[in-house]
Formats: sequence, C-alpha cells, structure tokens
Amino acid sequence: MNNHSNVRDHRAGSPQPIEADVPHRASQPRQPAGQGIPSWATTLAVLLGWFFAGAGVMRLLPVPFDMDLFASWGLPMWFRAGVGLAELLVGALALRERTRPIGLVGIGVVMVSAGTMHAALGHSLLVSVLVNGTLATAAFVAAWMTRWEVLR
Repeated sequence: MNNHSNVRDHRAGSPQPIEADVPHRASQPRQPAGQGIPSWATTLAVLLGWFFAGAGVMRLLPVPFDMDLFASWGLPMWFRAGVGLAELLVGALALRERTRPIGLVGIGVVMVSAGTMHAALGHSLLVSVLVNGTLATAAFVAAWMTRWEVLR
C-alpha cells in the first residue's frame, strides 16, 4: 500500500475493495439483493403490452366491427380514437423495459376506466368486473413486481 488511504495497491493481493473504490449513489434506491424480477411478471407485462398496443392500433384504424361496437354503445368516434391512443401509449410503455411499470399502471387505469364506462352504459356488471377487473389486477401486480426496472 502507498501512503494514501483511499488508493489500493493492486499488487498487494487484497481481494476486498476499499470503500473509496465502490461508487455510491446514496440518493437512488436499489433493488434488494437476491430479489430479481420473476420471469412470469416480465412475461405477463410483455403480453399485456403487445395486447394493448395491438388493441390501440385496431381502434385507430377503420375496423368495421370495432366502429359498430362503439356506435352501438352510443359513443362518438373521437372517443374511440382517444381510447386507441391511450391503449397504444400504455402498451408501448409496457413493452420498453425501463418504462414497463409505468405502462402497466397505465394499463390498469385504462381497464378500471373501461369497467366504469361499461357499468355506466348498463352492460353486464359480472362481465365488466371479471374481464376488466382481472386485466387491471394483472397489470397492477405486474407493475409492482417490475417496479425496480424504472430505477435501472
């Protein structure tokens, strides 16, 4: 070792780094050691991302059955386009690793909003809760499990 306490002589054979050798980012929280992101959460997130991005593209294109569906609900086509933009945005965010949790929270919010809209339109409450609630829950759980990806 030389005279400086924060400089290590690599020839000395000391395998342990001195504290000055380790970069610190005290202001940034870190994922707990040994707790990686489960593969099922990543798989679920990617599937939801592709599903919602695809649904968003479909709503932005003139797909007859989807246009008829919104028309039968008495909703204007600008509303359909807004839903399509929201679905495309949250789906794309869920596909990118760094923004995945944000996109998944967005998917959950879109699904809660969809369930609320279906209930307000008088559609089957059971179907609304089962379909929209299940997808919202899956998105929120996947967002929680992948939350550390935002901090990378």
